[in-house]
Amino acid sequence: RASSRSSPRSRRPWPRPSLLAIGIMRWTRCCLATVAAALLQPVAAEGELKVKFEVANLDGGSTGSFTVLVHPDWAPVGAQRFSELVKQNFFSDIRFFRVISGFMAQFGIAGDPAAAAKWKNANIKDDPSKETNARGRVTFATAGPGTRTTQMFINFKDNSFLDTQGFPPFGEIVEGMEVVDTLYKGYGEGFPQGHGPDQGKVQSGGNAYLNRDFPKLSYIVKAELVSGQAPDAPAAQQKFEALPAVETKPLSEGSASSMSAFLLLGLVVFVVGGFAFWMMRGSKATDGRSSDFEPRDLEEELL
Repeated sequence: RASSRSSPRSRRPWPRPSLLAIGIMRWTRCCLATVAAALLQPVAAEGELKVKFEVANLDGGSTGSFTVLVHPDWAPVGAQRFSELVKQNFFSDIRFFRVISGFMAQFGIAGDPAAAAKWKNANIKDDPSKETNARGRVTFATAGPGTRTTQMFINFKDNSFLDTQGFPPFGEIVEGMEVVDTLYKGYGEGFPQGHGPDQGKVQSGGNAYLNRDFPKLSYIVKAELVSGQAPDAPAAQQKFEALPAVETKPLSEGSASSMSAFLLLGLVVFVVGGFAFWMMRGSKATDGRSSDFEPRDLEEELL
C-alpha cells in the first residue's frame, strides 16, 4: 500500500542559503536583541529627577552612596524645594543628626550657621498626602501645617502612621538603601528626649558643634543631579507658592525617543531582511544536500 505521505525527495527543495546570508541573519538577530533591550529600559516620567548622594563616616568609618528618585507628582511643592536645594549645593557637608534605628534618618540643617539661618524660616506650603511612608521613601520633616523648610528624613521601615500627619513623601531611594541602613545610629534620639544633638544648637553652632560633641555622625559629602532637569526656583523666601498645573504636551521627550527607536527598528528589519531574502533566492541548490534542506535545518544552523 502506497503511503499517503510524500517522501522527502518529492517535496519542493529549499535553496540552501549562502554563508553570507546566514551571517547577515545572525547579525540581524543580534541587532534586534540590542534594540529590544534598549526599548525595554524604563523611561523616567516627565519631571522626575535622580540625585546621587555620596556619604562618609558610616558606621565603621566607611563611605558609600545612595540615589534618590524624585516624583513631582507625589508632592510637587516638596519636590521643587528639594530640587532647589540640590541646585544650590545645599547638602554638601551636612550631618544626619537624628538617626533612630527602626524608624528614620533625619538631615537637612546646613553646617554653616549663616546658611542655616537663611533657610530656617523659608517655609513652603503643604502637599496633600498621595503616597505612603514606606521603607526607603524620602519625606520633609514638619513642626505643623505650613512649616516645611529644608529638614527631611529617610524611612528605615514602613511608617504609614505618618501619612495622615502631614508627611507626604516626595521621592524614594532607588539605589543604595543598604548604605542608608549603615548610617551611624549610636546617638539615637535628639535632645531633650534623648542623648543626641540639640537641634537649636545645630542651627546656631553648625558643624563646629556637631564635630566637637558628636564626631561619629555620618554626613553627606555631596549631592549631584544624575538625570532629569532641576527646575528654576526663586531664592529662599518666607513663602513659596504651589507649583502651577503641568501643561499637557503632545509628546514628552521620552515618548518621542521611543517612537524614533521603533521606526529605526522597522527600517533595519525591512532592509536587512530583504537583502537576506534576495541572497537566499539567488543561491543555487545544486547538490543532494540542497534538495533535502528544510526550514528547520536553517533554524538549527542559526542557534
